[in-house]
Amino acid sequence: MDRLDAPRGSFTLARHPVRPGDRLRAWDAADEMLLDHLDGQDLPDGATVVLVDDGWGALATALADLRPTSVADSYGARQATVANLAANGIDPDRVALRTPLDPLPGRIDVAVLKAPKALDRLEHQLRLLAPRLHAGSIVVAGAMARHVHTSTLDLFARLVGPTRTTRAVKKARLILVERDPDLAPGPDPWPRTTTVEGATVVSHAGVFSARKLDVGTRFLLAHLPEPGEHVDVVDLGCGNGVVGAVLARRDPDVRLTFLDDSSLAVASAEATWRATFGPDRPARFSAGDGLLDLADGPPLAPGSVDLVVVNPPFHQDHAVGDAVAWQMFSEAREVLRPGGELRVVGNRHLAHHAKLTKLFGGHQVVASDAKFVVLRARR
Repeated sequence: MDRLDAPRGSFTLARHPVRPGDRLRAWDAADEMLLDHLDGQDLPDGATVVLVDDGWGALATALADLRPTSVADSYGARQATVANLAANGIDPDRVALRTPLDPLPGRIDVAVLKAPKALDRLEHQLRLLAPRLHAGSIVVAGAMARHVHTSTLDLFARLVGPTRTTRAVKKARLILVERDPDLAPGPDPWPRTTTVEGATVVSHAGVFSARKLDVGTRFLLAHLPEPGEHVDVVDLGCGNGVVGAVLARRDPDVRLTFLDDSSLAVASAEATWRATFGPDRPARFSAGDGLLDLADGPPLAPGSVDLVVVNPPFHQDHAVGDAVAWQMFSEAREVLRPGGELRVVGNRHLAHHAKLTKLFGGHQVVASDAKFVVLRARR
């Protein structure tokens, strides 16, 4: 754990889950700039403060005395906030944790954002906030400077009001915005709907592959198991649920569980399922950290699953690495029945085959091309 020295105190913080050898801090220079900036503001007594996309809970912990509402799409981010509040002896009731699907305060005096790289995700955040802001609201976003583009600033200006940036400090900068109540941003284009192999795929803003089917997922769809091979199936890191929905269309007897760290992804997968199969065909949907820490209901039991399909990410937040893939593969091994299968698609250079061999004792190449490979490993 590392110590953040901020204007409102000194706090011990860690990423969640804590992994041996992880040297990445739970905050960055943009968090430091945001905390310094807010310390210089004349905040009204009882101000309603909303934090958005506070990745590891650093802002929520350092600003807990303001009793903020913290909105995070990531289940892991919400768990990190809880853990960091506890590590600093802060009453968890001081921070109201919300997903982007939960109601927000009707009037927001202070809005603090960690601006994401993905414009779709930023648009969704700003559309949530804008109707609740007023002319006197303090609106400030922080980001690493390399992620702040003209398109980023144009989006703030179009949806919230006049926008300017600060000078970069430690490769980070702030985006300062004035609320223009007269702005009329127009209808929200999200969620969007497409059709893939007869499945009606619904995607909320910012969900992986929301605008079009990504090449890796398309390659996986071409190399899924044959119908009748499996019954209990998990679409892990499900995104909009296209893989599970297509698999279920091919095989009416499979039972699907959809899991993702993103609450918007899980909502997309559920909407995809209902739009494709109607209200009567059952499936399970939950945000969670992998297979063993779920927001809704108990974790998957050991030996309860026939097939896990996954297109694992190779980054978490802005950090590139394979820790998430290792977790997905090792937890899949725990929940698979003897003879059960993990089927993975990934870029060839990620060397997932080495991980599967170490965990499962071997693997098979189902298909490969110049960029992607589909692998399977059996329990």
